[in-house]
Amino acid sequence: MPSPTPQRPTSRALLGTMALIVFMLVYVFAASLFALMILPRGNRITEFLYYAFAGLAWVPLAGLILKWMYPRRDGGKAA
Repeated sequence: MPSPTPQRPTSRALLGTMALIVFMLVYVFAASLFALMILPRGNRITEFLYYAFAGLAWVPLAGLILKWMYPRRDGGKAA
């Protein structure tokens, strides 16, 4: 089995990193603004549900960006 060779960072990795940073900044500001508009009228349960949702809602899109940044080299077949 050949030893793995170090890989150079690609332009996809750079673009994906920049996209993740921009996405997270926009998401945090939008989620905070939405919380300021909605939560003062809610109760503790509403706050809990909002923060639980907002705390996890960014994960699928970030996962798609990461999947684009680092495509599988084996044609998508699992080991």
